[in-house]
Amino acid sequence: MGFHARILVALRTFIGEHSSFRTVKWLLNILKGKWLGHPLHPILVHVPMAMWPGALIFDLLSKWQIGGNAMVRLSFYAIAFGLIASLLAVPAGLVDWTGIKKEKPAWKIGLYHLALNVVVTALFAINLDLRLQDFRDASIVATAPLTLSILGTAILIASAYLGGRMTYHYGISVARMSKDEWREIAQAGGANLPPE
Repeated sequence: MGFHARILVALRTFIGEHSSFRTVKWLLNILKGKWLGHPLHPILVHVPMAMWPGALIFDLLSKWQIGGNAMVRLSFYAIAFGLIASLLAVPAGLVDWTGIKKEKPAWKIGLYHLALNVVVTALFAINLDLRLQDFRDASIVATAPLTLSILGTAILIASAYLGGRMTYHYGISVARMSKDEWREIAQAGGANLPPE
């Protein structure tokens, strides 16, 4: 039984079948992406994955004195937008990760993926804070925010690799149908299935 399933059982026992339990279950189903027919987390993570490396590109253009204040502002807004999107991606990712059995290799990879993402998010939050005072006037990004953009982007790429490994190597969140549903589809297709 996955971690989120255990949470649901504990909540059901503690709260009973009241509206609060239904609200929690409804929220978990939203975060799992059941309403989409596929996981929500992969959709949301693409926003920070685009925004934060984009901010690095704007920073470098600024350092090379291309674009002036427009590049400094674009970088600031890209970081901010990536942070907002990451606040949405984190709960969806946590729900997916807690559905992995702890003894599976993907669980540990997910833990590393989570830890790296926490570090990246913290780096870009600090980065944004360092820019707050002068992003409207500066024509060149300062060295500290540029360094944080480089470091944050490098760690983000490593984390994205781990997320991809969970999906493509271990099939996490890929086969979301139950065994009975797969058997039903196989039988409809004329497959010769062994007895259960």
